[in-house]
Amino acid sequence: MTDIATAEFLNELKSLYPAQAKYVDSGWYLAAAVAFSSSNRPEAVSCVFRHALEDLEKLPDTSDEDRRLLVRKMREGIFKSVLLSGSPKVIYALISLYEATPEEFRDTEPMRDLTRSKEKVAASGQGYFDLQYGDTAAEIQLMLRSIYPDLEHVITTLGYGYVYSFLEVISSKETSFAIISALIATDMLGPLERQLTGAVRNGATVEEVRGVREIALRIAMAAGVLKHEVPDI
Repeated sequence: MTDIATAEFLNELKSLYPAQAKYVDSGWYLAAAVAFSSSNRPEAVSCVFRHALEDLEKLPDTSDEDRRLLVRKMREGIFKSVLLSGSPKVIYALISLYEATPEEFRDTEPMRDLTRSKEKVAASGQGYFDLQYGDTAAEIQLMLRSIYPDLEHVITTLGYGYVYSFLEVISSKETSFAIISALIATDMLGPLERQLTGAVRNGATVEEVRGVREIALRIAMAAGVLKHEVPDI
């Protein structure tokens, strides 16, 4: 798969996302990393990172904080896709990213506060779940609880409380981008329309959402994992 993650292809993907004032604020590399990871092409994740880092190095006034943020955003986006694409894909993608990351930009401590009580984690999860699903949140949780109570607990408390609601590395908007990319690259398109419109509620422009959708779509097509028509926003 590395052979399709060429500079030409990555530049094409980058061009699909609206230009940003700061390079690290672009959603292209996060969307691409998650899509490659979720397509089970982890070796391409390191190509995305090296390409984005080379772009950064060409810009004036690039700081180590910019470089560190680039790594952290890619890593966090891939991590947040774990509930959708599965832990084996995420592990191999993060290994690929880790091996490409200069040692000085490898974090050695957890980003999240591991001392938070389970009650606080649960409250964060419920709050973020309600924010994302609005008036339909209670109905969706009831459905999840009906089909398997343990599933509802894991999704709300661990998924939303521990994984998604942590916004100190990537924002709600960027979290939506990770979810959209993972859904497309796993050909799990049922929830996609809701996530596309949800990204706009989380602060993205329609053009940004379309860019992320197209990036993930092209990667999934190149990887041969897409079998169904992808909804648009």
